[in-house]
Amino acid sequence: MNRDDVIRIISDSYPFDIVSFDQEFPNEAYCIRLNQENKWEVYYSERGNKNDLKEFNSESEACTDLLKRIKKST
Repeated sequence: MNRDDVIRIISDSYPFDIVSFDQEFPNEAYCIRLNQENKWEVYYSERGNKNDLKEFNSESEACTDLLKRIKKST
């Protein structure tokens, strides 16, 4: 699974702005991005904070975690 897969999955059921793929600190959105250490970060951005930050070695693991978070929140 990759970010394109996530886009396809969420586009049918969720507002697209629930996720940010490249911004580090969007307002109130789930984020997935490749950091400077080549680790995938998944977190919820709110008020300039990375809440519940997790790092993953693969994009697939990060995307799976991101989808779980989105489904759990709604």
